[in-house]
Amino acid sequence: MQLVDMSRLTWHQIRIQTSCQLAAVWQIVFLLICTCNPIGAHDDQHGADDSEQASTGAPAMGTGLILPTTEGPRPWSTKPALTDPNRFSIAIMTDRTGGHRPGIWMKAVERINWMRPDFVLSVGDLIEGYTEDETEIARQWNEFLGFIDQMDMKFFFVPGNHDVTNPKLHQIWKQQFGKEWYSFDYKGVHFVCLNSEDPSTHIGEEQLAWLEQDLQNNVAARWTLIFLHKPIWAVSEQNLLAGNPDSTNWTRVAALIGNRPHTIFAGHVHHYVQYERNGHQYYSLATTGGSSQLRGVPYGEFDQIAWLTMEADGPRVANLLLDGILPADIVTEQSIDRFRNFLQATKIVVDPILISDDEIQVGELQVGLHNDFDVPVTISATIEGLPLVGLSMETQQLTMRAVPGQGLKKLVRFEMKEPVLLERFRATSMRVKIASEEEVPLRAEWTIPVTIDKEFAVRQRSIAVDGNLDDWTEHWLKTESKPEISGALDQWTGVGDCSFEFSMCYDQESVYCAARVMDDQIVDGDRFTLVIDPRLQLTRLQASTLGRETMVVNVSAPKSKEWSNCQVTTAPGRAFGIIRALGRQTDFGYELEFALPKAGLIQQQGPDWSSFQAGVRVTDVDFQQDELLEILWRTGRDPRANRPLAHFIRR
Repeated sequence: MQLVDMSRLTWHQIRIQTSCQLAAVWQIVFLLICTCNPIGAHDDQHGADDSEQASTGAPAMGTGLILPTTEGPRPWSTKPALTDPNRFSIAIMTDRTGGHRPGIWMKAVERINWMRPDFVLSVGDLIEGYTEDETEIARQWNEFLGFIDQMDMKFFFVPGNHDVTNPKLHQIWKQQFGKEWYSFDYKGVHFVCLNSEDPSTHIGEEQLAWLEQDLQNNVAARWTLIFLHKPIWAVSEQNLLAGNPDSTNWTRVAALIGNRPHTIFAGHVHHYVQYERNGHQYYSLATTGGSSQLRGVPYGEFDQIAWLTMEADGPRVANLLLDGILPADIVTEQSIDRFRNFLQATKIVVDPILISDDEIQVGELQVGLHNDFDVPVTISATIEGLPLVGLSMETQQLTMRAVPGQGLKKLVRFEMKEPVLLERFRATSMRVKIASEEEVPLRAEWTIPVTIDKEFAVRQRSIAVDGNLDDWTEHWLKTESKPEISGALDQWTGVGDCSFEFSMCYDQESVYCAARVMDDQIVDGDRFTLVIDPRLQLTRLQASTLGRETMVVNVSAPKSKEWSNCQVTTAPGRAFGIIRALGRQTDFGYELEFALPKAGLIQQQGPDWSSFQAGVRVTDVDFQQDELLEILWRTGRDPRANRPLAHFIRR
């Protein structure tokens, strides 16, 4: 080592020289005493018991930073080099399934391989699951493990509700991966992987006992990172806020964790939020290929990899979109609450055009904007999908601006050269872009259906459900000669094979329905289904799908030619009272008469309800081995869509 005459050096030079000498000394010291037990190499067999030994490979220590002695200005900053041997980076992948979009997960694997984390963790929902078919389960896991085989580093499995839905999936998980909860350590950090499906949105007693012992054994960890599928702290808080017991056991988990330095990661809800609880960060991650509207960062809806770098004072988290990188606080509870308030407080309404005819020539669209937000908002809208042949219209684009508390309306008139069938307006919509007027504007884009449709009257009249259809003097609605069909189209041979007519009315207690179904072969599985959307008209118009409030009544085809009770079922979770249905077989098929309580309708709109939407589908199975065939009247092939449903106006 070169000796230096310290008396000839300035204090600035002494500091540089000393730093260089110390760097060299520390490099030697680190090489002698700093050893790590690195995470092992990628396993050929997933879930195998692989106790890594330090002898499997030397840790990649790197070399110390040695800077040359210089006088005067230096071509580097005074910031420290991030060469702490205890620093590491990991990647966290979130929900792949729940309606997975092919290719996204593998795209994420590719980018993780580029980024080179020490290893990768998950928060569950790795396969679609929700089946007990062992062949299908094996196919799904083999597909997923094929993705993991393409990953260059170790991957840690955490179960989600799709992965362990039922006892069969639990059994296969244990056969394939062993434990449903476990822990491990890396560079002084304790990793805890929990199972939030124990049995569902819950941490069971056995897991709690294990967690208590595990945390006691690792109380000296410099940080604890916890991974689970569902953000059940939010469910727990909702229970307690409502004055109910904690159904999740999260309060007991939180008590065990205490105030030790920790961070928690979950998934499941398919949108991203950063929470803060007692000074600790909790993360609900978005998706890595799971179902999502992908409306963007303000909604917390994006495909991501969470990137965690462990520092001496705790983790740093960044969100890597597959096409970019975002900071951890890009969406906080506060910012997403403001954005949700922006969406809820800015109301855009396109009033429906409902007429009694089957065609229209002249109409006026009324567009309303009401601003309950705290700053002015502007919208720009484009009307799309109007029939273009013979269309005369002042403009298909409009702009509106409303200050806080202001409501505005605009009329847009259109005229056709000749009457046009209403069905040609089914695809009409309005694409709306909205923005707040502030330094960093909040923005959103919506597509709002424009309803130009026929209205049907539903009249007040008491009916006795007695099997006598002669007292049904109301108008009967019929399927077309070529009705819309879903399912096995080639099995329908004409209206004599399957078609129907029905009628509806109401009184103070019930909504009544009668039906005559043409069916040349009545077998088990044949049924008549009435779908009613009871929500307020504005809610129905703004929604694109049916909600849990939907009244779905399935009446099985009768089994005899005498009027008798028919089996009635409702959609799961949508019970709205006792339904009585009578039916009989006829020479042409079968007849039905039934009443359903009006409670669901009144609950949504009150006793002065004004309208609802409804549709019918009849399921026809001529032979047990046949595929399902459905004849549709204003329900559409997608059973979740509410737009095809007909508008019934109270008279």
